[in-house]
Amino acid sequence: MKSPSVVNVDKHASFPPAHQKAKDEGLFSSQCKLRRVKYLNNCIENDHKAVKRKSRFRQWYQSLSTARPTIDIMEAMRMVQKGQLRYIKKQNICAQNQLIDKLFGLAASF
Repeated sequence: MKSPSVVNVDKHASFPPAHQKAKDEGLFSSQCKLRRVKYLNNCIENDHKAVKRKSRFRQWYQSLSTARPTIDIMEAMRMVQKGQLRYIKKQNICAQNQLIDKLFGLAASF
């Protein structure tokens, strides 16, 4: 998994030491920046609100290996629905279906 270049957090005092520890342990690259800006963190949290709401009903995952793919699919679907993909427009349902089929092997049926 690729290390993030920037981590957005709020201004809680525990984040700088935790960020430094993650850098020391090699979880983040030495170039990874910590941005303590509440506005940016709120934007990101708001974007994940729908995924959190849907995964609330699936909170009894057996392991991380089963939870991770499910959450990844939900996040990808949310990005498609919001039109956040560069080359696929929000209104182009056929292209969205083809992308989901290629990514996850799921064919949409009508």
